[in-house]
Amino acid sequence: MMQSYKKATRPWLVLAIITTITGTGCTLQRMVRQAKKQEITVLPNPLMANGEKVNFELKATVPASIIKDNYRYKLDVYYVYGTEVREQVGALNFEFGEFIYEKGRPSIVKQFDFPYAPAKDKGKLYIQGTAIDKRNGRLKYTKPALIASGLITTPLLLVRNNNIQLVPDSYKADPTAPAILPFYFEPEETKLRSYLGSNLQVLDQYILDNVATQTITIKASQAPDEYSKKVAEKRASTIKEYYQQKVQTLDYSGKKVTINTTSAKTDWNLLLAKLQVSALPKTQLDEVADIITGKSSDAEKATALEKTEAFDYLQQYVYPAMRYAQVTINYNRERKSDYKLYLLAKKIANQEADADVLTEEELQYAASLTPLLAEKKKLYEAAVQTTDKWPAYYNLGVIYVEMARKDHRPKARQALLARAIHNLTYAGFRNPTAEVYYSLASAHHVRGNKLEALQYYDYALKLGGSQQILQHTFADKAALEIEIGQYDDAIESLRHAGDSYQTNINLGLSYLLKENYEGAEQYYNRALELKPNDALAHYSLALVGARTRQEQMLTENLRKAVNADRTFTQKAIEDIEFGNYRGKSAFEDALSR
Repeated sequence: MMQSYKKATRPWLVLAIITTITGTGCTLQRMVRQAKKQEITVLPNPLMANGEKVNFELKATVPASIIKDNYRYKLDVYYVYGTEVREQVGALNFEFGEFIYEKGRPSIVKQFDFPYAPAKDKGKLYIQGTAIDKRNGRLKYTKPALIASGLITTPLLLVRNNNIQLVPDSYKADPTAPAILPFYFEPEETKLRSYLGSNLQVLDQYILDNVATQTITIKASQAPDEYSKKVAEKRASTIKEYYQQKVQTLDYSGKKVTINTTSAKTDWNLLLAKLQVSALPKTQLDEVADIITGKSSDAEKATALEKTEAFDYLQQYVYPAMRYAQVTINYNRERKSDYKLYLLAKKIANQEADADVLTEEELQYAASLTPLLAEKKKLYEAAVQTTDKWPAYYNLGVIYVEMARKDHRPKARQALLARAIHNLTYAGFRNPTAEVYYSLASAHHVRGNKLEALQYYDYALKLGGSQQILQHTFADKAALEIEIGQYDDAIESLRHAGDSYQTNINLGLSYLLKENYEGAEQYYNRALELKPNDALAHYSLALVGARTRQEQMLTENLRKAVNADRTFTQKAIEDIEFGNYRGKSAFEDALSR
């Protein structure tokens, strides 16, 4: 009986399996056929390189019938370049929760990016659909579809500086200079912070110093937009109490400590001084100065400043640096001869003597006596280990940046820059100034850490400094803003960057990318006034000519560009921007001269 039952059911089981397989195959095949009706949009098209990335937006809309229970449809996005190198960029998955319905059809909009490299300039962007049976993993592919060809590299035609220098040595000039430690506070706050901008660790080192006497002066202030009457006084008291408590806990030498404090509700003279090293235009400076030097009350002045054209700049870049307390500590140290310093420093560099045979200032000075980067690095490392002070960290960071610039191995370069950032960050903790944070921002910028670089450029600007350092900071900040596609922000930054070649080239590029070709032409011509016969400026004007269909402007400037720098010949041949002119006699003639 049982035997008969099995024989009777066996054909039914085979039929069920065949039906299941056939049904799956037919469904996947139908999904692939339906995918022919999908609509794909890429923006921008052609793709455009920005900085170290190629960013684009992909929108895909598929027929509603392609969405089925137990099945999934996805689109793989990939880029092909060189000798058929395939780089996977990402995917769009048409599953519930991943798409929205637009006019009754499933739709996905997604941002993608992939690393830029010159080898990718003539590559192609493809999509390929895959229909998937989620129950058994069976797949059916659509034919690959080309959706974008080549890269526009115009956004890369910018100028960056990121030139950072070692701290000028002051060992010979002023051996008795005091140590100055600034502390910064949040609005209306008096609490010492142990994160970015804090000098608490350095202050602790002074607390541990084994000296007979210490004389410490604490000067505190507050910004005009802080209305608590005693916030500056409380800031000075907070540091005094911290120091006294730490000395009581940690010091066993019995040294005599004298702490003097002063405070000002709003230090208008400090504000005037910071304005003189700001990037504000003269008309705005004069307006603010008139208010500050007037006879109104502090509250009236603060209210009047809020109504000025410069107020946004004051809030963002000046007031944060006024919420501070400054700790000054004086020491006198014994001096050694240059000859003795250099011999001891050489022994430290060769690990023949302990690092603590020289002070940090002595090591800093000794490092300036040798031209070798490897030797400088060892001396600054010894200075860091010996005294933990900001110039050693800063100069060690600068040396790592210089070593990275000379190393063409990508991984080694990245590792060196990471060490530079580590040391420059510690320098910033101990000495938060515009110069230090500009250098830290530049190291991040060179390494490709864009968000971190923007953050530290902003810190540098808020701290204020010389006109030169502020203009350099605004100029390189603008270059980074161009790289990430924030052209309006770049133009705003360049308003404060001075009338330099870099400023005008990058203003021209910003306007070109915003399709304001008249403005772009104006700034590129100004760049040529500052740097006659510049190949980049002429090439950029040729691009303006191409976009505005001014063939004479294109050919004249392209000819001057390739005459000044022959590398622009090959670039022009491959540049998508000149696609409509390639093959024309005027264009070919411009490249041949």
